Amino acid sequence: MAASRGAKGQELEESLKAYFWQAGYFVVRGLPYQLDGEDVTDVDLWLYERPAASTRRRIIVDIKNKKSPKAAERVVWTKGLQAALGVDGAVVATTDSRPAVRRLGKALGLQILDGDAVSKIVQSDKLKVADQLSLDDLNALVRQIDNQRRSSEWRNTLHSARASMITGIGVQSANRNLAASAFFAEQTALAQPSSGQALVGLRLFYLTSALAAISLDFVLADQAFRSPEERKSIIVNAIRFGQSEAVASMPIVSAAISLARKYAENGQATAKQIEYGFYQDADRIPAEFIAEYLAKIARADTLFNVAREVERASISVNVPGYDALSVEARSVLGVFLDFNGISRERIALALPSRNGQSKIAGQPDLGFFEGAREDIVKDTVNTPSTEQQK
Repeated sequence: MAASRGAKGQELEESLKAYFWQAGYFVVRGLPYQLDGEDVTDVDLWLYERPAASTRRRIIVDIKNKKSPKAAERVVWTKGLQAALGVDGAVVATTDSRPAVRRLGKALGLQILDGDAVSKIVQSDKLKVADQLSLDDLNALVRQIDNQRRSSEWRNTLHSARASMITGIGVQSANRNLAASAFFAEQTALAQPSSGQALVGLRLFYLTSALAAISLDFVLADQAFRSPEERKSIIVNAIRFGQSEAVASMPIVSAAISLARKYAENGQATAKQIEYGFYQDADRIPAEFIAEYLAKIARADTLFNVAREVERASISVNVPGYDALSVEARSVLGVFLDFNGISRERIALALPSRNGQSKIAGQPDLGFFEGAREDIVKDTVNTPSTEQQK
């Protein structure tokens, strides 16, 4: 019985992921929430939208498909998780149809998808995802590769990259996922073309690149109305120093230099050597590859649409090769590859294109439950984001 309920829960999560994707969101399922490096819980669905050049919204969705869902308890729990994560809104999807649950959700500022809505979503033919892998399918493929390698490196790299979207969205998650995309791109390029490792590696390169693109889009939200040169400088600093302003990282560096000057043998010379080495290493990071490209598109929705496209590509049953992606997707992923010093051609050769054109689009299909996005926005538009609260 437990396995059956688990299967039903996974099915509902995948259906709701498809539902919100069609409503125009970037959607990720099962992001881990970590505290001091340990998993506390996971977020069933994490939604991200870009309604304007300088506006971003993050929404979490808690999903329960059980005979006794304890909906009121889930509503209160989800409100607490929303506060802990600092996201802009929250949704509870439950099989419970009692009016009291809706009243509680409204009182706490949460959107409720109750039994009737959940039933329609599960039964909708438009939300069937037969041409896509579920998160559970993808995790099984990654586990298989690790088992063949007698390692957990792929799983750990992916897990860490996904977790950063919850605990460090922005500069931190951008750098974490750029590093992860480099790892999986290199693993893809090293594998025999069209082999199992090449295909799974390509999927994970696409997925972590999508997360990196969303992270960079989040960073650019506050820079939409700055000049291209200012945006370029901010992106360079973010990638090199982990902060959008270089000066923000200086207290840590200055403290290290001061300690070396005071306590190290030949302190003055050692401190100078540390300072020189720090900036020399930072200058070696080719952040300009990404900064120059992003500075030109900061006010467009390119990153958002590309992220939606390549995330969908990562879970397509017939994963498309690099050359089958859209021009915009190849451009963004190509910049990431250039930044990491990996040949675009090597990635393209990992899975030769079948038809030269991608059938995966980043634009939403609003035909099903039109207005779903607006319903959720109405409940979150007046909720200040973490950045606004600061």
